[in-house]
Amino acid sequence: MDLRIKDSVNNIFGGMKPLEMSEFALLGLMSIVLPYDWQLVMWLLPLLVVNTIVRIVAARHIGNPSLSKGARWALWLMVAFFAYQLVSMLYTVNQADGWDMILRRLPLLLFALCPLVTDSGYLTRGRVRVLMWIFTLSLTVKFIIRFIIMLAESHKFVFAESFDPVHHTYMAMYLMFVIGFLYSEWLNHRKEMSRTVQLLFYLVVLIMLAYLVMVLSRTGIAGLVVMVFAIIAYHIFGLKEVRRGLLMLAAVAVLGTGVYFMLPDSSRRLTQTFEEMSEGDTSDARYLIFGSSLKGISQSLPWGVGIGDKNDVLAKIYEETGEDYAIQAQYNSHNIYLDAMLTMGIPGLLLLLAALAEPTVMAWRRRDFILMSFIFSFAFSGLFEAILNRQMGIMFVGLFWMILLASRIGGALGEDKGKLREVKGS
Repeated sequence: MDLRIKDSVNNIFGGMKPLEMSEFALLGLMSIVLPYDWQLVMWLLPLLVVNTIVRIVAARHIGNPSLSKGARWALWLMVAFFAYQLVSMLYTVNQADGWDMILRRLPLLLFALCPLVTDSGYLTRGRVRVLMWIFTLSLTVKFIIRFIIMLAESHKFVFAESFDPVHHTYMAMYLMFVIGFLYSEWLNHRKEMSRTVQLLFYLVVLIMLAYLVMVLSRTGIAGLVVMVFAIIAYHIFGLKEVRRGLLMLAAVAVLGTGVYFMLPDSSRRLTQTFEEMSEGDTSDARYLIFGSSLKGISQSLPWGVGIGDKNDVLAKIYEETGEDYAIQAQYNSHNIYLDAMLTMGIPGLLLLLAALAEPTVMAWRRRDFILMSFIFSFAFSGLFEAILNRQMGIMFVGLFWMILLASRIGGALGEDKGKLREVKGS
């Protein structure tokens, strides 16, 4: 057992230079602390930047020859998205709010630049999996802690947004990403797992699913439904595994029915939302927010209002419609696409969509379900929350944008394609 552990450690860290090991350690620490407090990631980010600068000085070279063309484009598009926010400052009236938002989103730029200026060739597929498992197990430990606290405080099961202090939409985004990663592990590596490891693996899957249900996020549950049906469709039509796909569908039907009756609070939020949508009920706050955002966009095309004026513009529209509670709550657009268009107009929206499209195409071509689940969790959550307005979202997007795109190196995904052939042949 000691030899196996030693071999595993050597496989992870073997061949890494000291500065590469320190960068990898920092990424691992960030993956551990992110589910608990984004501020801890913020404190570690300067160390990552310093490590990057030292690597440049030591190598006497700026650039990353290990990046694929698609990854390089995706990283530069994120840089361009940030840079255009600076351009919007030229026509922003509220300069104070504008610079506040620029500084808040600065980690997006720093995380994207790090793999552009230093060689990320050490970040192999196996090491990315290690970082993903660190993030997954950190969430698992947090669930256990929150579950114990819940029982100690209420002496009963409580399914509510208060189950976790992190905003429910952001936590749901983390969990959707991890569930997608676990599917990738099951698809590509389940044959390598011993029976004991498989039991532990399925236990982690159940914990992640329970976590998603218990935070009562409509976005998370709806996103999970989309993911599950996409996976089933992929097995039936992509891998031609009709029997396995139908078995998955049956299992989902049974589990979904069980959740509906056993967890009425979670079910009620979804059914109430669908009923309101089908009946045309516009009392939900998001109808007001989206409508106000679209009105602001129509008045500011094609360049937007500027990054510092978006909240002032929305507040003025809320005042015109007599929605005092929206003014007091200081509602933003609750949508990354509307937010980008309101702030930076058509160019901002196109840059955001391009930044999402490039890695999506790359992930699909390579059947990289880790990257695909990351893009999906961010893009889908962004339909209902302005993810890039809060640093708990900015840190998540920036960190894994760097990790997953920096690791897209020559041959690194070959093992995935090999596993895919194994799956098809099984």
